[in-house]
Amino acid sequence: MNKRKTKKVSTVMICILSLFLASSTVLANTASSPYSTPKIKGHTYTFTSEVWTRNFTTGTTAEAVASVKASASVPNGYMGAMARLYTSGGSLTASSSMTYNTSKTSSFFVYSPRITTKTTYYAQNVGEFYNGNGYTRYTGYKSPNLKLSNVNSSNVLFENNTETSETIHELLLQTKYDVNSQGDTYGSALSEPIIGVEPDLIAAIGTNGIEGYLKAEDLTPKITTIEEALAQTQVNGTVRTIHLYDVEGDNIIGEFDVVTDYKVE
Repeated sequence: MNKRKTKKVSTVMICILSLFLASSTVLANTASSPYSTPKIKGHTYTFTSEVWTRNFTTGTTAEAVASVKASASVPNGYMGAMARLYTSGGSLTASSSMTYNTSKTSSFFVYSPRITTKTTYYAQNVGEFYNGNGYTRYTGYKSPNLKLSNVNSSNVLFENNTETSETIHELLLQTKYDVNSQGDTYGSALSEPIIGVEPDLIAAIGTNGIEGYLKAEDLTPKITTIEEALAQTQVNGTVRTIHLYDVEGDNIIGEFDVVTDYKVE
């Protein structure tokens, strides 16, 4: 593969007071079976991929939620998760940062940004767990779909079931990614469990609604130590904006917000 040029990813701190001040009601959720890890440095873990809808006075939203549990309380930085929300076309439409536990605990939740677009959503979250010499990464099971049909009133229409769209079904069976002229792989990250690795360029929908690709190295920077993990886990409400590219990974066509939002139990 050709060596790619890397560009500085900007980090913006914002205070989203409305998220903390506005009351919400969880109307529905759909969840995958728990993904269970083998024993890692003396601990086992489970995590789920869930889609929640919430009803605010301003309308109804959908979000991906990762629920992570350890077999016992673990030290700071031992377990991490990234909540990812996908459309029925397989594009990543919202994502949290890779977030690690900031205090000793046996469970915590990680949330993606909330989306109001009326469509069908899936979650397929990622977990990382400290192995003593870095982190072991796992991709969880895909959630059943949840269709958000009305976002403008308290009478939200939704459905969740185990039926999979034809596009998603094909992505889940894909055995290799397409390759662009630069030698970089591209496609949906939903194919990772079969192929074994994410594509270099991950299909996504930017904040401007344009479909493009995120560089995997921008979305999930590689870390190897607990210190790096905790430094990456910024305060709730932090937004890191990364570039959205065309299929060649050269031309910037938009932006994508990666948000830190978590709760330690």
